[in-house]
Amino acid sequence: MADSGLLLNFDLTDQPLKRQVKYTGGRWRDRVSAQRSAKRNGDGQSTGTNATPLSANRRDHNPSLPDDIGNDRPAKRQRIQGDSRQERHDVSSRSVSYMTGKLPPGSISSGPKNPNQGSKPGGVTSRLFTSNPTPKTVFEDPVEDVEPAAPSNAPLSDEAENFHALGLSRRIAQHLFAKLEMKAPTSIQKNTIPLLIKEDSDAFLQAQTGSGKTLAYLLPIVQRIMAMSLSEDGSNAGVRIHRDSGLFAIVLAPTRELCKQIATVLEKVLRCAPWIVSTTVIGGESKKSEKARLRKGVNILVATPGRLADHLDNTKVLDVGTVRWLVLDEGDRLMEMGFEDELKSIVSKIRKEELRGSNKDGVKFDQLPQRRVTVLCSATMKRNVQKLGEISLQDAAHITGTTSENSGEDATEVDEAVFAAPSQLKQTYLIVPGKLRLVTLIALLKSSFARRGSIMKAIIFISCADSVDFHFDLFRNGSTRSAPPAKSALIDNTVADAAYITSPANPTVALLKLHGSLPQPVRTATLNSFRTTNDPCVLITTDIASRGLDVPAVDLVVEYDPAFSVDDHTHRIGRTARAGRPGKAVLFIQPGCEEGYIGLLNSTASSVAPQSYESTLQKGFFSPITLPKTEKETDPTTLVSDKQTPNSRAEALQLHIEQRLLATEKEGSNSKLLDSARQAFRSHIRAYATHVRDERQYFDITQLHLGHTAKSYGLREAPGGIGGGPSRRTFRAGQGKGGEQKGADRNDGDNKASSKRRADDDDIPAVDDAAAMRMRMKMKEVMNVASEFNIG
Repeated sequence: MADSGLLLNFDLTDQPLKRQVKYTGGRWRDRVSAQRSAKRNGDGQSTGTNATPLSANRRDHNPSLPDDIGNDRPAKRQRIQGDSRQERHDVSSRSVSYMTGKLPPGSISSGPKNPNQGSKPGGVTSRLFTSNPTPKTVFEDPVEDVEPAAPSNAPLSDEAENFHALGLSRRIAQHLFAKLEMKAPTSIQKNTIPLLIKEDSDAFLQAQTGSGKTLAYLLPIVQRIMAMSLSEDGSNAGVRIHRDSGLFAIVLAPTRELCKQIATVLEKVLRCAPWIVSTTVIGGESKKSEKARLRKGVNILVATPGRLADHLDNTKVLDVGTVRWLVLDEGDRLMEMGFEDELKSIVSKIRKEELRGSNKDGVKFDQLPQRRVTVLCSATMKRNVQKLGEISLQDAAHITGTTSENSGEDATEVDEAVFAAPSQLKQTYLIVPGKLRLVTLIALLKSSFARRGSIMKAIIFISCADSVDFHFDLFRNGSTRSAPPAKSALIDNTVADAAYITSPANPTVALLKLHGSLPQPVRTATLNSFRTTNDPCVLITTDIASRGLDVPAVDLVVEYDPAFSVDDHTHRIGRTARAGRPGKAVLFIQPGCEEGYIGLLNSTASSVAPQSYESTLQKGFFSPITLPKTEKETDPTTLVSDKQTPNSRAEALQLHIEQRLLATEKEGSNSKLLDSARQAFRSHIRAYATHVRDERQYFDITQLHLGHTAKSYGLREAPGGIGGGPSRRTFRAGQGKGGEQKGADRNDGDNKASSKRRADDDDIPAVDDAAAMRMRMKMKEVMNVASEFNIG
């Protein structure tokens, strides 16, 4: 063979070949430092350090060193492997490491079996009780109340106090007593009903949640309309009022769910006067059918501001010349959700129309107010409510539930009032580290349903819609809950049987979810199912259910994610302890800066008690945990750990959840639980940055450990892409042909402005209504991640 002329010259020195080591894990600064140290040693320019490069497989040879860090760099914190006692890290040193999203060494490890853990030898151990920050709160032994506190929002017990004595007709009073089982009025009803019946002045109603504000303004309206059709003895005097006699009252509420609830209460009251007709016009429903109802005639209209403003502009049959009452319910929420322009337009158009004293049939309205009366209802007198009062009220009387003296001064000049929770409500806040949040929530629910009849209905408030979807899919059992055929299609994906939280006393617990991204018919059916069910049930929801909703027999409210403001917290816990019933509220707080948030809560010191997560785990995991059924399983299975202790059960449960998420990705399951967990984590972090400015010091995102927070979503490390924008186009539920949005995120998004916003924001991930509206109002005050929210 001919010589190709290629010469190879290998120059081998006497120095041994140096193996290239790839540095992985840890922080990038540590990896760079180790690489530089290794390079200096290799070039003979060492500065005297004895750094030794570490690879991933050499970590077990020198366990005393941190991950991938040389000996020349001291460990950031001293930690004993497997020991749960940790010194609290300094805040300044934590802020950088928390944002890395990497779990601390030892949080997830593989290798020999630890005798303190309940996993199998050689498997992955999910360590929950190491590297947790130490809380500042000092826990004391709970003191049992000798006597329960007297209810502050219960009906009056005085026998002389009845609805007939307040000025209502015997027909209405007897209907309330016999059909609605209402024997006596509440304090706010006693102070409001006589004033609105006898006088024609504006009023500002301020009372605790669950005290009966809805009936306080509805009963006087019904009474004065009925007075035109009934004689003094209550008998029919030739009914002259019918649905075509005119529109007499308009009630505005911020959410569709609250409008539905007000309409339901009004329909029950109007059963004693069937000739008076009421209806609703809200977003998410057909405008054509609403116009048809308005064309037939209506006497009392319940509406959301956006849809009512739309009808005032485009529906000619809507005549407001006979309107006597304009009620603004939940005034603070109306302003927070950005309805100021719509409210100004509605008030100006109603006042601009000349007030008629009779209708087209010649019926005179002598029994009705001779001027337009505005009633504003709000729990607090905040600045935005004062502004709304300036727009709508004129010489209004300020009426509260604590005094019978009604001041004649302008309600807009009253100092901002502090709104307290009902006295019979027992409030507790749990100090829970980020890694233990999920297992503590399960333990709390499991212990709550451990006894039959102790807790019948519970509500869990979560910050964003994506997180609601994830927790619902995680907690649901393999088979969906059976439902009536007429409603099964609507609640197929929102109602199911719960897993993990059942007990021998309550083997079946219903699980429901509710948020603003669901289509309106689904939201209505789900909420109705929660109201009417007689079985123990848990509703996982966002702030969409925090205002005004009256659900009977709600015994427990859990704030898994703290509210975005103290006022929202007050309304959340107001879903329980209503109308004199007892109730319990639990708030989850993480150790550190969040503990300062407790001082802002508007509650007495005796009614709020701190509690450690350890006692909750002891109660919840005292008995075995029933795992959810899969499609192949027919019988439920029980979680078993090698060491049957509450802590070992908690770690075994966390490991089971993590493996369950990974299994959905490997098996190609349709549930996509892992993707749901990652999206929920991203939305949760973005929502965490939307707390109001005054409270953001307690919810500092720079102090939030992303790795520990990821553990609470069943993830083994924090996913990326939190602030980098959406990676895929997200279609909301209920989107029709041509991009038509049927399930709007905003509770009343059917006005022109909101329709344009939805068209522009179709590719932004969905979060909850309250967070989205707050982002719109405070867009310039929050971080750059604000653009990631669905503000539709």
